[in-house]
Amino acid sequence: MGTYSHRLLLASSYRVRDPRRRTDGCYGDSCSCASADAPNMAAAAAARAVSVGPGLRGLQGTLPLVVILGATGTGKSTLALQLGQRLGGEIVSADSMQVYEGLDIITNKVSAREQRMCQHHMISFVDPLVTNYTVVDFRNKATALIEDIFARDKIPIVVGGTNYYIEALLWKVLVNAKPQEMDTEKVIDRKVELEKEDGHVLHKRLSQVDPERAAKLHPHDKRKVARSLQVFEETGISHSEFLHRQQAEEGGGPLGGPLKFPNPCILWLHTDQTVLDERLDKRVDDMLAAGLLDELRDFHRRYNQKKVAENRY
Repeated sequence: MGTYSHRLLLASSYRVRDPRRRTDGCYGDSCSCASADAPNMAAAAAARAVSVGPGLRGLQGTLPLVVILGATGTGKSTLALQLGQRLGGEIVSADSMQVYEGLDIITNKVSAREQRMCQHHMISFVDPLVTNYTVVDFRNKATALIEDIFARDKIPIVVGGTNYYIEALLWKVLVNAKPQEMDTEKVIDRKVELEKEDGHVLHKRLSQVDPERAAKLHPHDKRKVARSLQVFEETGISHSEFLHRQQAEEGGGPLGGPLKFPNPCILWLHTDQTVLDERLDKRVDDMLAAGLLDELRDFHRRYNQKKVAENRY
């Protein structure tokens, strides 16, 4: 059924497609169609698509990695919670903002009660005032969690959020570049140092060591230009060469390397735009009523206190 063996749920209101938009044809070996007008029906249909029975427990290779994607407000967290309860799974958040401690309202984290209903991971463990948290950090921690969940004969349910984070979990697409040690207490993040330089200067430097990559990036895209320079400086191999090697691996393709988990079930949720607009309007009202402005003022105060303290030294 194609190089990338996905198992996808196709539902009338939950149109599913591959998040990397690969072009190798049909996905997966099992699809079912069901009405998704009600969340419970969607969860039931998704549970049938996953197709896990008692006879499959203990066989890690057959357990699926469930992934729920979709725009803000499409019901990802609700569906993940329902699936987690039906399948006895555990939820792995793939939201780049929900990793941070505090800011619960603005990032729309699931409530403490919902977290007690089903085990959640990757929420509220990074101090936003201290840590420079990256997609590589996320991938490493989340991958270990998923492997642990599989080892306990349970189904991991990844829900997000941030598609780049999910891509890093599903496919081999990242290049490891370790920070350089500065002394016993600090490390230098070369990418952060590079981003302080002028974008056009960085782009010219990249064009000298990796012209193929430079041709694909605009000088104003300083973050990506700096990342590609970091890869070359710390490995001696161009970013383009790393990408070509990944694509050439068995199961790789034009958009990246092979799948990291053999049996993913990817659900991409969509909602009628009118319904979505009304839902998001209500969410903002609910956030304000829950104390959003106080939460932001508190964060702003702590951020300024930290900056003042840093400038004293």
